[in-house]
Amino acid sequence: MSPLGVIVLIVLVDLLGFTLVMPLLAPFAKEYHFSGLQIGLLFAAYPLCQLVAGPILGALSDRYGRRPVLIFSQAGTAVSFLILGLSSQFWIMLLARMLDGASGGNILVAQAYVADVTKPEHRARSMGLIGMAFGLGFVLGPLLGGLLLSLPIAPDWKLRVPFLVAAGFSTVAWVLVLTRLPESPTHQHARVLSLRGLADTATLPGVGTLVLIGGLVVLGFAALEGTFALFLQGRLGWTPRGAAFGFAFLGFVSAAVQGGLIRRLVPKFGEARLIIAGIGIVAVGFAALALVQNWPALLGATLIVGVGQGLASPSVAGLLSRITPAQEQGAVFGVFSSVQTLARMINYVLANLLLANQNTAAPFWEASVIALIALVVAVLTVPRLQVLEPRAEEAVAGHSG
Repeated sequence: MSPLGVIVLIVLVDLLGFTLVMPLLAPFAKEYHFSGLQIGLLFAAYPLCQLVAGPILGALSDRYGRRPVLIFSQAGTAVSFLILGLSSQFWIMLLARMLDGASGGNILVAQAYVADVTKPEHRARSMGLIGMAFGLGFVLGPLLGGLLLSLPIAPDWKLRVPFLVAAGFSTVAWVLVLTRLPESPTHQHARVLSLRGLADTATLPGVGTLVLIGGLVVLGFAALEGTFALFLQGRLGWTPRGAAFGFAFLGFVSAAVQGGLIRRLVPKFGEARLIIAGIGIVAVGFAALALVQNWPALLGATLIVGVGQGLASPSVAGLLSRITPAQEQGAVFGVFSSVQTLARMINYVLANLLLANQNTAAPFWEASVIALIALVVAVLTVPRLQVLEPRAEEAVAGHSG
């Protein structure tokens, strides 16, 4: 198997664990009578810690290699899921989520690895494979979660078992890194790790704009990630098992777009147009979700959101990798990841507060407005970023020489 295939497999296995527990975290916390604020904090703890750790892990991977950072981050994820599955105390669960965030360099380092082993003109399609792994994870993980909840397990353990299984998946991903993943080409002239160096990374031409757009896209989507299970329970009366299947359908749509359509659409239309189209579709999809009253409407609205997210996310990442010099890939994706995790941190809390204090539709109206803001920014800036692509390729050629 090629290095690209191995890293995609590792991301898929890791995402299986993440998506297995994502639909169940809120119902799990609610079973222990946690408040809306506490539930929001459990969701937000991961991105809060990754906000600090992300750029550091990315820069370390530039300097010392992707593989050591992946080994560390996968181990932290496995331990955190194990703690969650064995605990019922809020502060212990919060610390477990913080541990996962502090070691959570899995995806950003995987994206940098893909950029290392892929030619610039193929990076959007390769990032689409990472997106496909996300999508498949969002299909298989929630489906497995729903099946686990159907097993005749003692009530005290019914919601705990998925977390323990997730720890097992993360352990498998850790073993894959150890045994199957070769180190990518290292960059001996990577920027020395420092706060100033990380700040300078965001000032590279075009990088700041794409990081902002990617952050806004995730800010809106976090409203769905953080409230979907409770939304389905409050609006349609669905159980946690039904919410898991709802996540699975969203993941199936996203996987189909990112693993299939995006590879055909990027060469034809380019990342810039797909970013704009995807964000516009997401805005419509969130408005439709806010109006859902029955399951057929839910499927239609989820389909729209999945298509839009499947177009926008890999296109932003692909264009970002194309305008970034080779020796800065890890640092740039570290900053990119931290901005996205900051967005999640903010909206996991805000969306849960909106859900608790307003009504079930409020988080999705908020997400639609955020998508519209991202759309305006993208329309005004993204088409001009295409002209920066040769700079990244020249930087790669210059560095190789």
